Amino acid sequence: MNKETPQWRVLYTKPRAEKKANDILTGKGFSTYLPCVTVVKQWSDRKKKVLEPLFKSYLFINSLENRIYEAKKDETIIGCIYFNGHPAVVREKEMEIIRSIEAGTYKDVVVVDHSITEGQQVQIKKGPLKGTLGILTEFKGGQRVAIAIETLGCNLLINVSVGDIAKVKE
Repeated sequence: MNKETPQWRVLYTKPRAEKKANDILTGKGFSTYLPCVTVVKQWSDRKKKVLEPLFKSYLFINSLENRIYEAKKDETIIGCIYFNGHPAVVREKEMEIIRSIEAGTYKDVVVVDHSITEGQQVQIKKGPLKGTLGILTEFKGGQRVAIAIETLGCNLLINVSVGDIAKVKE
């Protein structure tokens, strides 16, 4: 592809500003794509299906490289994802995969923080152990993780969904 052909790139938005950024940039004539999935949120009194972005703080834009800088001027945009000094290009095959996930071809898709590795301290985000710190001991088939939790001077080894943990900032 040459520089005269629009390509898919990724903008990094402010936290929870993906939908607003999408609306603003679409209104300015940009071709954008915000993949969303339906998730069930639970409150103390009810469960509700909610549509939320598949990738937190990411918005895809199909644009020429020089127009990316114009899109980045919006207050909802923090920046652009770069690779080798240029705005990163997402291949069409990867965009097709994302579209098939959004269409529901795959169930229970969880975007995992790729910086989490075995041996790191993590915190459980959901469930009865919410807020508990542990050490990521292993990935099991990419679906679940085992976490050693130091409690009462002993280790408790449990399985927790990989989407329910977050890396503890150092």
